[in-house]
Amino acid sequence: MRILLLTAMPQEVDPLVKAGLLCKEHVQLENNNELRLFSGAPHPSLKLSVGLLGIGKVNAAFATTLYIKATEPDIVILFGTAGGLNKELKQSQLYAASSTWTYDYGAHNPQGFVRWQSGTIPIGEVQAPTKIGAPAAVRELLEHHHPDIEWRPMASGDCFLNNSDMSQQLFEEGADLVDMESSVVADIAQRFNIPSLILRVISDSADNNAHSDFLSNLNKVCADVTPKLINILYLLDDDMSASG
Repeated sequence: MRILLLTAMPQEVDPLVKAGLLCKEHVQLENNNELRLFSGAPHPSLKLSVGLLGIGKVNAAFATTLYIKATEPDIVILFGTAGGLNKELKQSQLYAASSTWTYDYGAHNPQGFVRWQSGTIPIGEVQAPTKIGAPAAVRELLEHHHPDIEWRPMASGDCFLNNSDMSQQLFEEGADLVDMESSVVADIAQRFNIPSLILRVISDSADNNAHSDFLSNLNKVCADVTPKLINILYLLDDDMSASG
């Protein structure tokens, strides 16, 4: 079983290294110091690769493509922090994306910003952003073994959301969490015909205090959910190895 686990920042992968799940050595791809691919074999049948993306959609698209080509995974998992648009959500709780979509692609017109499907010409009849979710079999597996993991809609955009008004707007449009990479990773994996799973933990509320809350909470919230993340990796390996 080959799992490609992606994170945007070193702080999100450090707990896995400390847990002994990965080798401290890493391979640089394309002679790029920022594209660091860690490896590990924590299970007899599990071949785990962990790649650092960098922050934002351009980094995510570029790095995800290279990592997929280098590792040829059976599934792509993205883990990291997110802003909580839904104020009822809790920190140190792992959330899975029931769907993810890009919120900052579209057209500015006199009536305001209109969101379109990425890559289409944003003129004429509106094409709403495509929402990508986890495969039904993966969702059913996690729901059975980890019923405490909540499945929530997530939106991605190329900016750090530090604005209470915008946070409320995205929440009213149907997103419970917001981040900067999820929709891109899901889209790239889909283009390679590889299933994907997006896992996020809340670091801030994407409001006017998000900048300070994010910096204060980043390390702790990632460490808090790492044991559950490791358990999910083993669970997927056992299930897919048995069925494959």
